[in-house]
Amino acid sequence: MSKAGGFGLPAFLSALVMDRDYGIALCALALALGLAYGASFGNGFHYDDVHSIVENPHIRSLARIATFFTDPSTFSSMPERAMYRPVLLVTLALNYAWGAYEVVGYHVVNWLLHLGCAMLVYALGRALHGKRRAALVGALLFALHPLNAEAVNYISSRSESLAALFYLAALFCYIRWRQQGMGYCWLLSLMAFACAVLSKSVAVVLPVALVAYERWGRGRTSVVAGGLWLYHAAYWALVGAYLLLARNWLGNSLEKPVRGLGEQLATQAKAAIYYVQLIVAPTQLSVEHPFAVAHGWLDLPVVLALAGWAAAVWFALRRPQVLLVGCWLVLPLLPASLVPLNVLVNEHRLYLPLAFLGLGLGWMLRERLAGKHRVLVVVLLVVSAAMTYDRSRVWQDELSLWADAARKAPGMYRAHLHLGGALEGEGRVAEALLRYERAAELAPGVAEVHYNRGNALVALNREADAGVAYKLSLELNPRFLPTLVNLAVLYQAGGQLAAADTLLQAVVAAHPENAEARRRLGVLRKRQGRGEEAAALYARALELDPDLAEARYNLGNHHSDLGRHEAAIAQYQWAIRIEPEHAGAYRNLGELHLERGQFQAAVAIWSQGLQVLPGEVIFYYGLGRALEAQGQVAAAVQNYRRFLHRGSLNAQQAVGLQSRIRELEARLR
Repeated sequence: MSKAGGFGLPAFLSALVMDRDYGIALCALALALGLAYGASFGNGFHYDDVHSIVENPHIRSLARIATFFTDPSTFSSMPERAMYRPVLLVTLALNYAWGAYEVVGYHVVNWLLHLGCAMLVYALGRALHGKRRAALVGALLFALHPLNAEAVNYISSRSESLAALFYLAALFCYIRWRQQGMGYCWLLSLMAFACAVLSKSVAVVLPVALVAYERWGRGRTSVVAGGLWLYHAAYWALVGAYLLLARNWLGNSLEKPVRGLGEQLATQAKAAIYYVQLIVAPTQLSVEHPFAVAHGWLDLPVVLALAGWAAAVWFALRRPQVLLVGCWLVLPLLPASLVPLNVLVNEHRLYLPLAFLGLGLGWMLRERLAGKHRVLVVVLLVVSAAMTYDRSRVWQDELSLWADAARKAPGMYRAHLHLGGALEGEGRVAEALLRYERAAELAPGVAEVHYNRGNALVALNREADAGVAYKLSLELNPRFLPTLVNLAVLYQAGGQLAAADTLLQAVVAAHPENAEARRRLGVLRKRQGRGEEAAALYARALELDPDLAEARYNLGNHHSDLGRHEAAIAQYQWAIRIEPEHAGAYRNLGELHLERGQFQAAVAIWSQGLQVLPGEVIFYYGLGRALEAQGQVAAAVQNYRRFLHRGSLNAQQAVGLQSRIRELEARLR
């Protein structure tokens, strides 16, 4: 690349794009990542994806993008899980705008972000040591490491790869500025840093990484910049502005830590040894690791970790390159090490450190990529790609993911809790309850465990036991919104309307922006005979969340009851667009068409319903009635017989339908 003279920003970007070696690296990385992750694009949404993506109404409109930068609660459908990550939310909103909840689009974006990070590892290698082949090896080692399968497959981990992309871009542009004196590179670096911290807070450590570069990485090629501290001050100013914007949720985390600072530091020292083990031998990867809080500084793993840190520092003291890469590698781990979090260790926390590990390994191998070393590198890359492919298959769905976690970490309550959720989603409620009970044994003080137990007990028609579970959940967390709503629903189902009313009104007062709570109160008002109040609550719920399918369905029922058929049809159709598996909307829409004499429309909607929900055999009965009304007797008999053989009819109903079938068959003779 040419020097600064006459070399503008467009030329700089064009040179990067047109550089033949960059093109070769991009093709090699895309091919390798395509093979490693090719089978993962259809993998489903997972645990935190539900509240932050699937049930998050805020990402369903691009008009709400401005609020992402001012309101941390837009991060989730659950206010208590608010986080300040506006750039991440922008990408999720764009995903939704492009394809709603077609999961392949979300995986494509995650894959592209990982490819972009790998290319930046290559670019950093080129900038630091200039060896193209070694830089590509380092990028491939990072790209194909099995530990990164979580960040790529788990859509909510996009925050990690997105922050890493901008972090690496900021670092690369800063280095190019210092090497060649191109002022716009510094501006690009600052802009990328802003995007990084607005993707995830881990990026706030970049200013320290820049200081490390000035101390150990400049070499003889650096251009001296006057008033360098002023340029660095801009990065620190961005850190301060970010902390000010995120003060609400960050303040809560620091004011109410889940463990003391000493215990936290000892635990994370222990975690360092565990992370090294995962990096070197990634054979026991899991979404939930069997890792416990350290008992004290004299725990053997903590002592080994401290000794290991001391040895690493001693080794690096006379090796500036090792000090630089080591500092870059450790810095991204510091935020999670200093701020106590509920989850002690996570694979995706190693994403950015692995990028610098790949960079460092490429740098180390720059003079050794020949002969046996080349063979070893190729073997390592092939094995890594195969392990990544296998790990991605585990992320196929919730059942495979959490069954794997429960097998590898049988003593961790979250593994059993989420495996129970996966089993319940498959209709295996009794098995799910056993998992919830095991989770309750391991973590009796966690409100969510008892909430899930309550849900399973309701499904098993054990309402009294469910009530006990819900009340225990609320004793542990009186503001846990899902439990409050479901307990109110349980009261309502048991005829305790006054208790349900009191609870739901309290929920709406405490969570005025929660659409589901208002909808539930509307259902109660409907049952109390206060239809117009119910309709107003449904309408308000839809103002808060226009894509709340159940509220569309409820409002459609209200319009239908009042004879406002066109309005009812519009709401049912909208509910089906939002939730294509909404059986009630298909059923009621078909009935409304049938009632109005629109027999062909009824046939069409129930046929569509059977394609999506083949287990809803009641649709066969509806088809039979609609076809009979059109004079298509043979087709009607065929559908009646399907319903008779597959439906759950009592003796009297079965006799009545058989009699009707005989009458119709007589007409065919």
